[in-house]
Amino acid sequence: MTTKLIHAVTVSESLSFMNGQLRYLKGRGFEPKALSSKGPGFEQFQANEQVEMLELPMDRGISPVRDVHSLARCIWILRHHRPLIVNASTPKAGLIVTLAARMCRVPVRIYTMRGLRLETTMGWKHSLLLSMEKIAAASATHCLAVSDSLKERAIEFGIAEEEKISVLGKGSGDGFDVARFQHSPEIEAAGGGLRERYQLSKEHIVLGFVGRLTKDKGINELVAAFKHLSWKNEQLRLLVVGDYEDDDPVDDQVKWEIEHHPGIIKTGFLPDPVAHYHLMDIFVFLTKREGFGNVSIEAALCGLPVVASDVTGARNTIVDGKTGVLVDPRNLQEITETLEDFIASENLRVRFGEAGRQWASAHFSNEVLWKELDSFYKNCLSESLVPTGELN
Repeated sequence: MTTKLIHAVTVSESLSFMNGQLRYLKGRGFEPKALSSKGPGFEQFQANEQVEMLELPMDRGISPVRDVHSLARCIWILRHHRPLIVNASTPKAGLIVTLAARMCRVPVRIYTMRGLRLETTMGWKHSLLLSMEKIAAASATHCLAVSDSLKERAIEFGIAEEEKISVLGKGSGDGFDVARFQHSPEIEAAGGGLRERYQLSKEHIVLGFVGRLTKDKGINELVAAFKHLSWKNEQLRLLVVGDYEDDDPVDDQVKWEIEHHPGIIKTGFLPDPVAHYHLMDIFVFLTKREGFGNVSIEAALCGLPVVASDVTGARNTIVDGKTGVLVDPRNLQEITETLEDFIASENLRVRFGEAGRQWASAHFSNEVLWKELDSFYKNCLSESLVPTGELN
């Protein structure tokens, strides 16, 4: 017999957090299913993972009436499918699905924390988000954090006790397909075309960023640092892969600079930015908070030195002084001085980049994280005194 398992996220776009994971678990004695509200990526995830999809309408925002309806529907789904394990992540699914799983007495209820939005909020919103986190964690039998520093912050906020929170390996929610980021003839060919399109020569030194263009991601500071450095170095360029968001928008002046500065290249959102990583010389990640910070590891896998914020999540994506350097994301002088060191020395960039590639490949491959998850689930079942493969 197989062990019934449901992985839940709020919106279908977040299913990408689990690419390959359910397919792997199918071969390890589990019968996995995915649950989310229906939207972009829902059918594609089903086709890729070859698992049953469970649709549960949920709003990402605060909506008490609809949330009650979602909770009632989730209870019906769990009673119908009778899983032994439920793993819910992202804020709204974490709250609704773990609460429903507790009401249905699912033996193993896991709340996966991928980040704490409350870290950069204040007032009533901070209190509300903290309450949601505490309810989700209290409804779970176990919690997973995607980084050691996220676990530490969750303990500091009183979300859960230390013994209740685990981290798989050195962190991340799903691991990475290491081979996808390695240099190849295909990437070399794509890079040649991109260099021509963006008018990048071998003399240019390219600072890079991949992600949402918001204040929380440190875009204001990134542009300020680049402007300061570009006054001294005409060959410096900034490659920004991502697009603006209405929630937490960057300053209007910063947006103007991104669109009009001759040294800044903005691509917009790209579903696969790997070739663009290989155009960069230094990856800059000045985020204010993260659960983990996948782009930092992706950059390392592409052989880039990383300058990252010394904040929750991001600090676990580099080995400070070896694969990159941690900085205070609000200290412009520290940021620019650190970048100047890398800009001035190709040998330094190569040494840090190669160390990062080796470290990230060894610790953050999909296989490493999936094996950890398989062991974690079986340990949870053992603690709950439920034999693996037993049906409700």
